[in-house]
Amino acid sequence: MKYINWYKHYTQTKKLEYNKDSVKRYLKTDEPYLNLLKKHLKPKSKILECGCGPSKTAISMTKKGFKITAIDKDKKMLKMGQNNSKIAKGRIKFRLIDFFEMSKKFNKNQFDCATHQGVLEHFTKKEIKKILKEQLKIVPKIIFSVPLKSKYSQKYYKDKIYRNLWKEKTWLKILKEFKIIDKKIVKQRTENLLIVIKK
Repeated sequence: MKYINWYKHYTQTKKLEYNKDSVKRYLKTDEPYLNLLKKHLKPKSKILECGCGPSKTAISMTKKGFKITAIDKDKKMLKMGQNNSKIAKGRIKFRLIDFFEMSKKFNKNQFDCATHQGVLEHFTKKEIKKILKEQLKIVPKIIFSVPLKSKYSQKYYKDKIYRNLWKEKTWLKILKEFKIIDKKIVKQRTENLLIVIKK
């Protein structure tokens, strides 16, 4: 993975701090993803949100009753996530952890699921497989989304951040060694592929 200074990115785009209006808007944007979580998880399930950033998704999940532990390896982003969680009255535990080393920090089945939105596309194919295998060491399933290559998605991305915008076929090829139990293409801010994999 190429180094990405996420704190600088969010500072420049002025998307760091949330308020009631932005949280309400994010809940609407995250609705397809949240519906997938509700389909595959019991109410009040324990979720490990990996690469939480400013905690947009983590906050949305708490609004649906899930118990969230959010991790990130960037101290500044984790602090911002904590601040945003207070603004949104989110009930989230935060940990400074690199998700390449999650199995060293958590017990097997300590969580019901690992989640992430807009994370994996910033890694190489080899790294993506390594990340998912690391997560499956401690959780029975992973629910995540990635943006797809499309005119709809490309209209949204105007920055120069390293990300792999691949077609669904490419993602499924990368994930062929994993057990996919559900998948769906939806339009959120971008055209996204939502995927559920399990051990």
